[in-house]
Amino acid sequence: MILYLTNKDRVNLLDFAEQETNLIAKKLTGRFSLLQFVVKDMRNFSHFKHFVIDRNAVVEDDVEFVKAIASFLIMYEARVIVIAEGLQAESSFAKELIQSGVSDLVTAQDIEDIQAEILECLSANGMQRYKISPAPTQTNDELPLPQQEQYRFDCTNITIAIAGSDRRTGVTTTAFNLVCWINSHGGTACYVEANTSKHLAHIVQLFQPEQDRNAYILEQMDFYFTKELNKDYNFIVIDCGVLGEKQLQEEFVHANVRVLCGSAMPYELPVFYKAIRRCKEYAVQALGLFVPGDLQPHVQRLISNNIRFGESSHDLFDPNVNASVYKQLLAEYM
Repeated sequence: MILYLTNKDRVNLLDFAEQETNLIAKKLTGRFSLLQFVVKDMRNFSHFKHFVIDRNAVVEDDVEFVKAIASFLIMYEARVIVIAEGLQAESSFAKELIQSGVSDLVTAQDIEDIQAEILECLSANGMQRYKISPAPTQTNDELPLPQQEQYRFDCTNITIAIAGSDRRTGVTTTAFNLVCWINSHGGTACYVEANTSKHLAHIVQLFQPEQDRNAYILEQMDFYFTKELNKDYNFIVIDCGVLGEKQLQEEFVHANVRVLCGSAMPYELPVFYKAIRRCKEYAVQALGLFVPGDLQPHVQRLISNNIRFGESSHDLFDPNVNASVYKQLLAEYM
């Protein structure tokens, strides 16, 4: 069976597929918050094998859309098919969808091509062009992976403020991953939300973590909505969201360590450059995310010779992604 979220203009798009595949489509029309649907409504449709989403029927922006999809894939086993006409495979949105586990993407614009891609997505093996090859499995002859290196951090309540040059630059994921890396390498760190995006509220709503006074505890990590902490930590990682246009956030200005995240596609470089210029009075570590390798030398010339480049992450609780970046960032405290 197929669960299909769409708007009224596209409600009949799958009619041909029902005839071709003998699959029955349950159509829900309107404008949807995908995250709210996943958290509250999807349980009523958990027996469906295919979940088809018309991108135009979802109110979230691309970043929130990907996060909602990631939450869905944790909770349910249905195949996710995203209809996004005209979406370019090299776009950051498409890449993030694919990395999150969605390989069934309908991106054509002509109706015949759209229908052909829909049938391919509904086939037994699904669409193959976007599938990521699995990593080779470890054989019995291979050595086990080494344990995480442990460090001693001689500091207390050092504040690390992370901001972005624009929206959708990976600030929240970077902050989460940094807290994970510190906690798994011998230190203690917590996350403090200091932006207006309210990502933490969505995470708390979805995962229902344990609460201890002001802290929410998830994956052995402490998360706070305010700066009123339960205890001391080696590091306090503050998610500042987008760097202030008229005035830099107080949390960013007064932090011990400042990280400015930016993307570096050609049309994003001016925004990143202007953000760096606004921070010229302060020591700031520029961190380029989603930067293709062939563009990195160009970005260094335009932005800063001291910029570091990080890998794109789609797992909030990954303690290993960008480990070398975090180790260099905190070297003076180790």
